[in-house]
Amino acid sequence: MKNFCFLLILSFFVVNIYSTPKINFEREQISPDVIRKQVLFNPNRLYTWIQNTGIFNQDKRTSNTPGLMWPAGSNRFAFFTTGLTIGAKVNNAIRLASCSYSGEYAPGFMNGGAPDSNSYFKLYKITRGDGPSNSDWANWFRMVPYGAPYYDVNNNSIYEQGIDTPGVRNAQQTVFICMTDGFASTHNQSEGFSGGTAPLFAEMHLTAWGYDKTEYSDMHFLKFEIINKGNNIWDSTYMAIINDPDLGDAGDDYIGCDTVRELGYVLNSDNYDGNGYPPSYGLTPPAAGIIMLKGVRINGANPINLNMTTFTYFTGTGAGGITCEQDPSLPKEAYYYLQGRKKDGSHWVHPFYKTRVRLVYTGEPEANTGWTEYGYNGNQNMGMVKNCNGGDTLTTFPCPPGDRRYCIGTGAGNLVVNPGDTQKIIICQLVARGTNNLNSVTKLKQLSDVAWSLYYNNFVIGIQNISNELPSSFALFQNYPNPFNPVTTIRFDVAENGKWKSVNETVTLKVYDVLGKEIAVLVNERLKPGAFEVKWNASGFGSGIYFYRLSAGDFNETKKMIILK
Repeated sequence: MKNFCFLLILSFFVVNIYSTPKINFEREQISPDVIRKQVLFNPNRLYTWIQNTGIFNQDKRTSNTPGLMWPAGSNRFAFFTTGLTIGAKVNNAIRLASCSYSGEYAPGFMNGGAPDSNSYFKLYKITRGDGPSNSDWANWFRMVPYGAPYYDVNNNSIYEQGIDTPGVRNAQQTVFICMTDGFASTHNQSEGFSGGTAPLFAEMHLTAWGYDKTEYSDMHFLKFEIINKGNNIWDSTYMAIINDPDLGDAGDDYIGCDTVRELGYVLNSDNYDGNGYPPSYGLTPPAAGIIMLKGVRINGANPINLNMTTFTYFTGTGAGGITCEQDPSLPKEAYYYLQGRKKDGSHWVHPFYKTRVRLVYTGEPEANTGWTEYGYNGNQNMGMVKNCNGGDTLTTFPCPPGDRRYCIGTGAGNLVVNPGDTQKIIICQLVARGTNNLNSVTKLKQLSDVAWSLYYNNFVIGIQNISNELPSSFALFQNYPNPFNPVTTIRFDVAENGKWKSVNETVTLKVYDVLGKEIAVLVNERLKPGAFEVKWNASGFGSGIYFYRLSAGDFNETKKMIILK
């Protein structure tokens, strides 16, 4: 998809756009047609774009432009484009809902086995603290029947406008869209990952959310709810995140995976990326990756949960490499990639053990152990086996750095999705920087552990209800421990008597420095009466005196706390 012209385009952007301190993502000259087709998702230090065709991490305002910026405002990018592709056999014929560079989905839903849409099916975006003045907030109820998330304040399993809170609870920002691949006109072989088959008639509910708390500020979460709304069984079903990473300079990347953390990632091939000018990272480049937190599920008497079952890569046509490891141009070639093979059906082969594998480059770059693209002299696991046409040659070749694309797959030959069945996939995309390009991978894996911990905790963060007893009055308690380093807990009570009688008023808990500058928002949501506590991680702040203030209706109280490092 990309060629030498891309370098010329980037050179133009470096001079005309990236020389400014920050891109104005909301600039007025954006075409209204483009605005309707994509939204800026910027909940924290990761900025990206989400399209109404199912792809994300690509900026469609200009041609051939990457979309996942890290850190925010730097004009440096980690990913070029990403999407979830579905492949299955319907009546023994391969069908795909491809999603990589342009996407084969459209806003809408499946209605009695046929695709349908109206003006309410579009991208919805809300930010914490929004209210009825945001039309997406006001119309959120229209998408709740299609899976749009909300915080059920009074726990009655019914979305009530003005009482319940739209979006993922405690998230800084949530984006939602309901789409379908059922429109035959959206299926085109030029999609990028060999689209163009007949539709699968899938309905996809895509939710993206992110947090602004320090420990989660370099990650995004995305959930894909996929429903077979057609009349045919999907046999031998495979799904994969198709990612073109482009870590800064696209031409000097390596890739790898961590099978314990279900993580696929990209790193720079040395400790200096590109020429150092945006969009490249220069010295000490970061690493970026995607975690398969939840994969597909084989139902039955003994259900089997599948996470990352495959991790393979391919390169752009004309970007070097052997032909069976390049862009797929036919549906069967894309389907082979989804299965964890090369595009001609050949198996990937481990260079040392000479065994067939579906997960490539599983070693540790910084420790220089196991199978990696990046290795020092003497690492006999380094390299690749070049085999096409079904061969299992024993010859190992070195891996020159270059433009990589990879597939993080989940699926199986015995995965059957019947009409009406639902599959859910949850991923996390994240970026981390270490002391050098290899240590950045280590830091990325450590950050992955934080994401996994949040997932295992069912995304419960920050505020927690710690008692079912209803307090008789409002109260803000002294944090504990105090002094602290770096985490402390703040408890407060919410009552419904006194001056503040509404059960569902917005409660805020904010932290200020000694100059009165707001530095953190710990709580900003509607709460029913109860006793609550919230943790604050102050790892990004120095020693000193700070203040925290609880506000709810007419109630306001402030207390002092001390960070001591």
